[in-house]
Amino acid sequence: MHQGYILTSESLDIQDRHEIHLSGTGPEGPFFIKITDNKPVFFVPGSLELPPFDFSLRKPVQLTSYSGESVDALYFDSLHQFFGAKEKLTSQGCRVYESDVYPSERFLMERFITGAICWDGPGRIVDGGTLYVNPRISAPEEGTSSKPELRVLSLDIETGQQGEVYSIAMHGTGYNCVLKDFKKVLIHSDHKSIEGDFQYCQGEKETLKAFQAWIRKWDPDIIIGWYVIGFDLTFLENRFRHFGEAFLPGRENQPLKIKENRAGFFSAECRGRQIIDGLQTMRQNFYKFENFKLETVAQELLGRGKDIEEEGVSKVEEIERRYKEDPAALARYNLEDCILVSDIFKKTDLLGLILARREMTGLPLDQVNRTVAAFDFFYLPRLHRHGLVAPDSGDVQAGESASGGYVFAGEPGLYEQVIVLDFKSLYPSLIRTFHIDPLALIQNGNQSITTPTGHSFSKTETILPDFLAEAMNKRKKAKEEHNEPLSQAVKILMNSFYGAMGTTACRFYNPDLPKAITGTGQWILKETVQWLRGEEYKVIYGDTDSVFICLKKAETHRPEESGLRLAERVNHFIGNRVMEISGVFSHLEIEYEKLYRKFFLPPLRGSETGARKRYAGLLVKGGIENLEFTGMEFVRSDWTEMARNFQYELYRQFFHNEDAQGWIKQYMEDLRSGKMDDELVYKKGLSKDPEEYTKNIPPHVKAALLLPAEERKKLRSIEYMITPSGPMPLSLAPLEPDYDHYLEKQIRPIAETILPYMGLTFDEICYGKQLDLF
Repeated sequence: MHQGYILTSESLDIQDRHEIHLSGTGPEGPFFIKITDNKPVFFVPGSLELPPFDFSLRKPVQLTSYSGESVDALYFDSLHQFFGAKEKLTSQGCRVYESDVYPSERFLMERFITGAICWDGPGRIVDGGTLYVNPRISAPEEGTSSKPELRVLSLDIETGQQGEVYSIAMHGTGYNCVLKDFKKVLIHSDHKSIEGDFQYCQGEKETLKAFQAWIRKWDPDIIIGWYVIGFDLTFLENRFRHFGEAFLPGRENQPLKIKENRAGFFSAECRGRQIIDGLQTMRQNFYKFENFKLETVAQELLGRGKDIEEEGVSKVEEIERRYKEDPAALARYNLEDCILVSDIFKKTDLLGLILARREMTGLPLDQVNRTVAAFDFFYLPRLHRHGLVAPDSGDVQAGESASGGYVFAGEPGLYEQVIVLDFKSLYPSLIRTFHIDPLALIQNGNQSITTPTGHSFSKTETILPDFLAEAMNKRKKAKEEHNEPLSQAVKILMNSFYGAMGTTACRFYNPDLPKAITGTGQWILKETVQWLRGEEYKVIYGDTDSVFICLKKAETHRPEESGLRLAERVNHFIGNRVMEISGVFSHLEIEYEKLYRKFFLPPLRGSETGARKRYAGLLVKGGIENLEFTGMEFVRSDWTEMARNFQYELYRQFFHNEDAQGWIKQYMEDLRSGKMDDELVYKKGLSKDPEEYTKNIPPHVKAALLLPAEERKKLRSIEYMITPSGPMPLSLAPLEPDYDHYLEKQIRPIAETILPYMGLTFDEICYGKQLDLF
């Protein structure tokens, strides 16, 4: 019995016959598995009279549609037949089921293979690995380690102003295995020899060919980089094409296939290798930075950055200088970028996270964020074992949207000794408690559970509740073993179920599912608040799964102990209330989360109530106090550093009862005198090309339009400053900021939120007078 880890899977036609190709790596090295006896399949109603078209076999199966109608399986010899039949049937209005499930994905999901794989059968050595044809395949036994040993190559290129590749750097490391670091920079220049890590080539074409040879020689399983698909690999592919050369970086000398989706995210298919873009992967896994430039992320995580600190025109000029005058310096810069990416992956264990997410979802490593696809992979094979087939996702009908979480805010102002109680995994716990599940909704009969919202679900025919129970235990164990990547992967997957069931892009969508979840969640929070107020607690804020409570005076001496005891009492109440209303055991659990010694709820503009999703507090944790902001300017990257610094210090002084008037005046003087010019930069993303904004043109777009046309191409974000003549890109070195703009549009809104609670007004401080109200 062999074992390994699948890196890529493909469905393809070979001489008009369907084959599935699985490529990966294992203890015996790279492997290739060919399945030549698998027939693509979808389902049709058993009563359907088929129009004439090519198929291999029609066979009754022990499955039905949601309505109870029997179905037949239609099998095909090739993908060409499969897609042709689907198009013909749907164009004639015939009902089909699961015709949008790709054959290679169905093959893996029906065998519960999510990455690790076992197979039995003879193999033969081929170029680059061992080939197995139609072996017996299975998922590993429960509890078997699925941590693959991987060869990881970080890639980065440097290019010239004329569109040529100057150098290609590679840094190879091992993941879950020990490998000596591989370092190589290929650079074309007049140098004749190889010097250590640097290999000098005679021209750009020779550099490209040397790169392809090194890829095959070092043979990575994973290729990583920073915007590596959208820039580096795309650029290399174009240059190979320019020289009439084939770019074949995949195993078995297979080509690269690059795709860009509507959101501007890139993916790449490369047989036997996974390509992971560090920038995209960190964004998709909830990392937050001021921006996602390599320099910014490296400085924050590693405490060091790129060798060339300049940006824009200055950076281009320095690269050109090094290429012409000091190619070794350019090579060092190029290699350091590779090493930075490798070290970021190592520091964050980013590969560990996406490997764990792959184990939970079954999706390729670069696609684990696809919520609906992950739900399909998990749910479809389990639904089949309950005797049902699912509709095509395109046949789902939209319904009335579900309401969101319950959010409320009390009277604005300053509060003391505020604790936060938080329902742990609220939506997954609601699914477990009330059996909110697509199958349970379909099979709802005499034995049912009715939610407080009036939705009914089967007590016995379910899929999600048992899986969530297993997942929660798995997460608990992962936490005990300090396996943070697995713990985080389980949490992400559990929380994604609501999102998947709540979108019409999911084949399992039914409006009653998200309505039952959010509606019951609102009921839980409202019941909790009502009980707390009945116990004479002041509840000042709530959001979906959290309540903010002022402790009673007698409880403030030991606030954390008081919070823990109160959480126990709330759980007892909720358990009884759920049993009373729905007759089921509650899996809901509220926890004591944190304590604010002081807490400020800002007013909602034009209202006497507090704002929602905006607050600040003096958080106490382990005897240490820290300022915490939620939804306010300090945590928003589209506000300037000057404004964020102002808000932080203003609130610090407010919470510590300091006289802030003199400090505010000095801050404004420093602003006007130019001492903060470096902190007046706006940073804003661009969702499309600047030229595509035609109606309302916001300031950041106006700034982008001042850049040269070449620089505007594929521009995803811009840094700019407001000057007396308007927005100006930072790269064009604006000379003088518009200080009045920064005072009125950045300082004033922050100050006016809190100054009334300090007995001050902005106009008195800034202009030395109280403006006439009339």
